[in-house]
Amino acid sequence: MDPRIRRRRVEVQRQEGRRRLRVLIGVTAVVAVGCGGWAATGSPLLDVDHVVVEGTAHTEPAEVVFASKIRRQEPMIDVDLTSARRAVEALPWVQHAAVVRQWPGRVRIRVTERTQVAVTAADGGFALVDRAGRVLDVATDAPAGLPVLSGLPPAGPPGSELGPDGTAALAVALALPPELVGRVTGVAPAAGRSGEVELRLAPDGTVRLGPPDQLPAKFAAIRAVLASVDLRNLAVLDVSRPDSPVLTRREPPTKVSTPRAG
Repeated sequence: MDPRIRRRRVEVQRQEGRRRLRVLIGVTAVVAVGCGGWAATGSPLLDVDHVVVEGTAHTEPAEVVFASKIRRQEPMIDVDLTSARRAVEALPWVQHAAVVRQWPGRVRIRVTERTQVAVTAADGGFALVDRAGRVLDVATDAPAGLPVLSGLPPAGPPGSELGPDGTAALAVALALPPELVGRVTGVAPAAGRSGEVELRLAPDGTVRLGPPDQLPAKFAAIRAVLASVDLRNLAVLDVSRPDSPVLTRREPPTKVSTPRAG
């Protein structure tokens, strides 16, 4: 064989060998990187070691962790932050939750709780509700200083919502001006009048508001009447038309005489 042809064949074989070696090195590098990535994210060193809960006053931190379904020794990369947030926000007191990873092994859950603004009857006690009408808890005694929603069916369990009548009564209770709060013993749906609300006064009497609209004008009418009218034997003060309030009194008590013995 011609020496030149032989040298050319040897050179071609060498180039093919170098090409195969480069391919092999590239494949090996990819596998190594993949294994290294698995080792980094799947390593016990990057499991969940701590779940930290912040911002709770009425909710037990353990309850938050349980609801989140985040477990210790779970790989950090597998923690579903969105599902955990939604599950925590389903707890009765929780309004917002933020769930974040803090490498290498901590998950932090920051909670913003709801605020109780009114109370209503519930089976076994009194339901505390927030301004959205969500039942937060059931207490044995009604907390002082909160407006009372009266005349409603017993509230459901914590996490449930008030019905339309309760929502209407709550809207009025939240809008009550301070000077009327002390005169009102309850805010209730008006009997037989769907969507209307009435106030129960101390010591006696009822204010018929009608629908929960034009509240500033209706409250102004109530203040004017309470300040200028003799309220003895008050039955109903109707301010459903705030420009022309109507006051109805009970009949004065009838004095009954009894014959003297003997």
